[in-house]
Amino acid sequence: IDPPPWRRRSCPDEPCVVLDLPDRSVLQKPPGWRVDADEEDAGQKWSQLPQCLSSAFPPRLWPIARDAEHQRGLLHRLDVPSSGVVLVAKTYAAFWDLQLQLVTGGMIRDYAVLCHGWLPPARLELRGRVHWHRRAGSASTVLQRGRPSKSLTKTLAHSLDGMGVAFSLLAIRIATGRRHQIRVHVAHVGYPTVGDSKYAAQTTAANDFASCPRNFLHRYRLAFADGAGSTQEAVVPLPPDLVLTFEGMSFRSRASQEALRQWTAGSAPRRWEDLRTLGPP
Repeated sequence: IDPPPWRRRSCPDEPCVVLDLPDRSVLQKPPGWRVDADEEDAGQKWSQLPQCLSSAFPPRLWPIARDAEHQRGLLHRLDVPSSGVVLVAKTYAAFWDLQLQLVTGGMIRDYAVLCHGWLPPARLELRGRVHWHRRAGSASTVLQRGRPSKSLTKTLAHSLDGMGVAFSLLAIRIATGRRHQIRVHVAHVGYPTVGDSKYAAQTTAANDFASCPRNFLHRYRLAFADGAGSTQEAVVPLPPDLVLTFEGMSFRSRASQEALRQWTAGSAPRRWEDLRTLGPP
């Protein structure tokens, strides 16, 4: 019997398995797929990632795949317009093991983000207490009554488009996992994510649409412990639609040009420690 198409990695618009272990797996989520049932834009008919799990992990073998109370094994969310890797547990023991890693900081989640403006390379973290109103489609905000939130940042490249609009390519590692944390953090300091109609000004998002019709936010790396305690990682390059965003851009420096070349070619460093923050132009 042939495996489902999204397991064969044959279609960029379908989820696929990028790392398959006995009791846990990593999926690559394309944009337009919803991870959790109460996610934003509840009125939209997005494709449902949880419903796909039963085709890859039959519930007769993996009962958690149909258990909504345990998120069908999905460990974390990823916004509908975003792409990247998502971790799923195939057993209840794996689910609680990974939940413990998640809440104690043992799970690493790294993102590539293109934002407006030239974020100063000296800015190495973003903090802000993130508050989310529990209703469909609501935005998160930075408020004093919000939950403590921290995003580590590395500014990798500065560029300009043909109209002279400035952009920064960032690597971001989240130390906490609040709803829309990255998007609200960068917008709060004045550098909204490209293509983000929720947190950028409407005119800005509308202008982005021609070159980037969805959020330029891609979770490119996950690292976690497997059932034996060994470190596992899954890394996926920028998808083609995000690579196209850089067409026609110029670079502020040779370092920016080289960083963008690596990211668009899929050869960027994996380890956070190997990512080079921009120096003076």
